Amino acid sequence: MRKLARTALLLLTLGVLMGCSAMLLGGTSGRESYPSAGTAPSDVDNRISGIIRQRFSQDPDLSRYTIGIRTVAGSVTLSGTVGSYSIRDRAVQLARTTDGVRAVDSRIVVNTNL
Repeated sequence: MRKLARTALLLLTLGVLMGCSAMLLGGTSGRESYPSAGTAPSDVDNRISGIIRQRFSQDPDLSRYTIGIRTVAGSVTLSGTVGSYSIRDRAVQLARTTDGVRAVDSRIVVNTNL
């Protein structure tokens, strides 16, 4: 029984320390909110994704590929597979220069055998 009590106390202590780690490591004060992975895109985010999708479709090289575009709080994530590094870089550049975009996370894979 004592071993169980020690284990419970250890787990409780670890839980408290983990909860304080955000404060110790410069986490948010609780007033700020950041989107989580499950956050639904806003109308502004949907507009940004639509503009990027349109820009990709007008580019003769990019329009050949299916590139996923997800925007949350102005941060764009690109995914998919393209045939060259220059095409991947072009997609990132077009997304980055779109109004309202705060950041671009490229998860585009390059497969030169396409």
